[in-house]
Amino acid sequence: MKTKLIFLSLFLFLNILKISAQCTFTPTITSPRLGTQFPNKIVFCNTESEILSTQTYGSYQWYKQAWTSQSPNTNPWVPISGATSQTLTINGSDVLNYFKVEVTLNDCTAQSASVMADGYAYALPAMMTTLTPGTYENIGPGEYNVCNGASVQFDDVFPVLYGNHTWYKCAPSSIPPVQGDPCIVAGATGDTYVATQSGEYGFYACTAYCPDQCEFLGLNSFVKLNFGNWSFCNLGTGETDPKKGNEMTVYPNPAVQFIFIGRESDKVYKEVSIIDASGRLVLQKKNHTYNQPIDVSGLATGNYIIVSKDSKDKIYKNKFIKK
Repeated sequence: MKTKLIFLSLFLFLNILKISAQCTFTPTITSPRLGTQFPNKIVFCNTESEILSTQTYGSYQWYKQAWTSQSPNTNPWVPISGATSQTLTINGSDVLNYFKVEVTLNDCTAQSASVMADGYAYALPAMMTTLTPGTYENIGPGEYNVCNGASVQFDDVFPVLYGNHTWYKCAPSSIPPVQGDPCIVAGATGDTYVATQSGEYGFYACTAYCPDQCEFLGLNSFVKLNFGNWSFCNLGTGETDPKKGNEMTVYPNPAVQFIFIGRESDKVYKEVSIIDASGRLVLQKKNHTYNQPIDVSGLATGNYIIVSKDSKDKIYKNKFIKK
């Protein structure tokens, strides 16, 4: 009996080897967008479907596995009902799933490597505004007074997603853009624009990956700039070079509650302004004498610039740290 069992096991093992040896093929999955942005992944446009395909075999069965952040992925591979042809069409409802196909040819069965439906090459547009500290004042949501001669840089937050841009300097008359609209900034097509004049700025852009998919930033996200010679603008002019013996004393530094600034020879400063790292004016004093303490206990911890104007309108700038 034992001899028969050994013989039977050997017979089955040899037949398995024989079948395996006949599987000289390995199915692969292809699709128009597979690997375009990421290896072995499909990234959709907003409304498109995607057709997965493999080589010609005798029979087919497609499988799906849900994505998970855990490694290894313990979700089961589930056969897709009715998915028994050479191709499989997937769409947005299949995002964040893996796919593979099992094929049979001449009594030999093999499986492909998996591919992933990752998501959309799509995000609503967003704009980042960069202003120079000391050259602007925020006067309301999305509106700034900016000093003449300064500049403001606008950047598309998703430059990888969006390609050709249309930049606006006022509210456009039509979306999509219409040639001849006076609000369009001529020649500005990149993902960055630097403004030096008053206006309301925003953009319309088409995605680079899906060129037929375009989006408007939206008027609520436009930023209004008012360039002018505002009262705070002189804080950035007439600065004295400390290397020429015009050092201004600031102590203690870092400070917790009070700071003292100035030189005895100056006696009185017409104006002392403290500006935070974002360029916002957070404290200001008029007619300050050099030996008076300035209470900074209400300021948040961080780095600040003190701008002082003496009786002769000379400007001094110093940094200090609030602990």
